[in-house]
Amino acid sequence: MSSNDLLMWWESDAETAMALVHVESFGNPRKFSQLARRLGRRMPILTVHAGRSAAGQRAAASHTAAAVTPALTTEALFRQAGVTATRGIGELVGTAALLAHQPLPAGPRVAIVTNAGGTGVLAADACADAGLEVCELSPETSREFEWHLPAGAACANPVDTTPSVRSDQLRACLESLSAAPEVDAIIAIMVPTALTQPESAILPTARATPVIAVSPDQAESVTTVRMGEHAVTPCYGSPEGAAAALGHAWERARWLVRPAGSKPDLPGLATHRVGRIVRDFLARSPEGGWLPLEQAMELLECYAIPVAPWRRVGSADEAARAAAALGGPVAVKADLAGVVHKKRAGALRLDLSGDEEVREAYDAVAGRFEGDLRGVLVQAMAPRGFEVLFGVTQQPVFGPLIVCGLGGTYTDALRTRAARLAPLTDLDAAELVRSVRALRELGEHSGDEAVNLASLEDVALRLSRVVEDLPEVAELDMNPLMAGPSGVTCVDTRVRLTIRPHGDPYLRALRFP
Repeated sequence: MSSNDLLMWWESDAETAMALVHVESFGNPRKFSQLARRLGRRMPILTVHAGRSAAGQRAAASHTAAAVTPALTTEALFRQAGVTATRGIGELVGTAALLAHQPLPAGPRVAIVTNAGGTGVLAADACADAGLEVCELSPETSREFEWHLPAGAACANPVDTTPSVRSDQLRACLESLSAAPEVDAIIAIMVPTALTQPESAILPTARATPVIAVSPDQAESVTTVRMGEHAVTPCYGSPEGAAAALGHAWERARWLVRPAGSKPDLPGLATHRVGRIVRDFLARSPEGGWLPLEQAMELLECYAIPVAPWRRVGSADEAARAAAALGGPVAVKADLAGVVHKKRAGALRLDLSGDEEVREAYDAVAGRFEGDLRGVLVQAMAPRGFEVLFGVTQQPVFGPLIVCGLGGTYTDALRTRAARLAPLTDLDAAELVRSVRALRELGEHSGDEAVNLASLEDVALRLSRVVEDLPEVAELDMNPLMAGPSGVTCVDTRVRLTIRPHGDPYLRALRFP
């Protein structure tokens, strides 16, 4: 039995309302994605995102391959298929309790009500960690609280009702919050007192706003409590558990209204030239390998991915003439098959001006790597900007995975990245870029520090087209791309080709030792 068999069974079973599955491996991930997307429209599908601490490929030959771990690949699959991936069994059960008994939130804005002071602050932090927003209450809503709540209550969000609040006052407070247009969900943190019994206060509200409870003194991480004749409310042992479940519910709500996306036409393609590059290289190297740098640059240019102007040179004199033709400061870089960090290896010289500096840089890099040198390039310095990584790696079972993250010196230090499985739609590309928090925030800036997110999305779509057209591309690394307010420019790339695989690796087959 595979996870795909289970998804098909649940889809045909009218009694099944929610699917919980622990996926340890995928026999056919494309089929899993198709089934999950279809079934997820009818019911929630929850899983545990296991293997997040995998060390990955420490000795990988490119930044992209080093960034790709099994967890990153499965996370990309789950996100695109609408599967709710939790971090453990406790979070899985807590999320299931919320999805089973409460409506989905209409947005990320949360109101927090507590009679225990500091727990409201903990809940606010937990909501921020879960991708939720502790909203600012309107003056009208705050004025209603002044009528309902005891003297000394804090009427801002989080709302501190004080321990002296009565059950009827708390009930009126929750009704006001449910009716407030700025509130999408409510977390009520209640410690039982002589005046307040949560069971009598947290009843279904007039509006279809999810209301979940937190009881810090309960032993269980989550319980379900019957509030009234027909209503059941999940009650969590901590604010963190409640916020995590509500965050997953908001993700599902967004996925359900997410449009399908489309694959836009990409202007400027010259794919007829790409076949020649691939055929000629594999004819010379049937076992595959890394393309020479100038051919890797040409491959990107065939897909209209912006590349800083460059020239291949074979002597110091040619380097000086190339620099003069390119104009402005230039870089001199050695083309070496096995080097990932050119600057660290001494294969890159930057911001060179004048014949003397260019000649000296050429002689230095050519002399240093004389035995391994495949060529030397002179390249115009790209406009200043934020360094971004884009790459592709072919996964044996999943197919091509497109990775986006911080580039340059930040690549290995911060390991901030997101991934999606190809082929990408325009919506996939937008989500991929905006999943990297630094890029999303820079896209909201203005001025010289801004990043043009639309240009990054265009690069992602063109990269997806590369791997759709060329299954021989086993690995591709663009690091860095210089991103700024006016667009992006790639200044370095690595491309590894292999012979196109025969047969379909996704078909089920008996495998013998």
